[in-house]
Amino acid sequence: MDNTTKKYVSSVNFLDQREILNKVLDITNEESSFLDIMELTGRSNPTSVPTYHHFVNEELYVLATVTAVTGSGTTSVTATIDATAYAYVNAGELVLFPDGKVGYVFSKSGSSVVVKSVDASNLTLVAADKISFFSNAAGEGSLSPDAKRWGVTKYYNQVQAFKGKFSITDVQKASKVEVEFQGKPFYMYKGQHESLMKFRGDISAALMFGRMSTTQFADANPSLVDGEGKPVQTTAGLDQYVTTYGVNQSLLTAGSLSAADVKTLTQSLNKDRCPAEYFLFTGTTQNIAWDNFFNALGNGAIVSQAARFNVQSKLDLGIDSVKIYGRTYHKKYLPLLDHKNIVNFTGGPNFKDAAYGAPATKQKTIDGAMVDRIGVRYMAGDGLDLKYREILLGGLAPVPTNERSVLEIHYESIQGLEILGANQFFKLV
Repeated sequence: MDNTTKKYVSSVNFLDQREILNKVLDITNEESSFLDIMELTGRSNPTSVPTYHHFVNEELYVLATVTAVTGSGTTSVTATIDATAYAYVNAGELVLFPDGKVGYVFSKSGSSVVVKSVDASNLTLVAADKISFFSNAAGEGSLSPDAKRWGVTKYYNQVQAFKGKFSITDVQKASKVEVEFQGKPFYMYKGQHESLMKFRGDISAALMFGRMSTTQFADANPSLVDGEGKPVQTTAGLDQYVTTYGVNQSLLTAGSLSAADVKTLTQSLNKDRCPAEYFLFTGTTQNIAWDNFFNALGNGAIVSQAARFNVQSKLDLGIDSVKIYGRTYHKKYLPLLDHKNIVNFTGGPNFKDAAYGAPATKQKTIDGAMVDRIGVRYMAGDGLDLKYREILLGGLAPVPTNERSVLEIHYESIQGLEILGANQFFKLV
């Protein structure tokens, strides 16, 4: 006689009750993003035009490159200098030479300046040397020097139009499934949530890795168009801003941070008079490198035990913020920099090993106001807010738009990254 066994019952569909965890496990972790950080810190501002600009004042002091010299080794030299510096310099300027000696600009003519020693010592100069005009000296009862004028440098970026969509039919929308989404056993809620996460993820990735298109929405003959022939405009991401304008430094040993690396970085930042507090956005490589460097207190090859740190009572080894060489870094891990299907794959761009430094303090304007150094600009105007729009269409929409038995959820956002004072950002890789 045959026995009715567990194996027999399990082999008959639906007779053996299934044990199912009624939740879908989130293994992609797409919600923690660069965009979230911008929004949580209140760094989203409207713009009424698709291309936004800001202006940066020019350096008040210039560095001249010497192209030719006569009289080197005497108390009076004639130096031919680059056109930018020549337009800036006046007779009466004090000149700092490479060896630390000081000269006085006696006169200028053509593209040359005549410089005399202030202390009767010989002045030495060769082509390709650089000299700085650091001060001025006037004779008793003399006239004032010629007036100087400083211009501004324009930087700009542009918004990008992002879109997403989710659609579900009448039968599937009404059908129950085994698992719950947001407390309800319908696939509708899972699909809608993941479509929204993908939509926001697209924005976040563009703000990090995007490149500014030459095409703009206003172009009469755009070179970049979509399938309908309409112009496509893209925004410059953080990486493009920093690699183009900021401080870019390679680690002495790839994947490993050393005191020499931080020293070089500090010198570079101080040279550009950068602020003393930074956000540090990292992937796994740099996150580990920074933790290893600051946690390995017993390893003299990495951190000296002698005097670099004053550990009084407690040192939290799960470092999020650290101060070294007069500058504080607030380290924030970004999963996006390790995304296996965006950047962290064999042959992919080397974003995963980079750390991006963004000033945490506000930028001062000439009139004394303070503005955020990094943020997002979104289109808004005439009562229309294009930061985020959700449009419901189809016959199943709350207000049906046609007879088709579907619900379509359309997402739209028009926004782009804004960086102010990009020369004071850095990339460490």
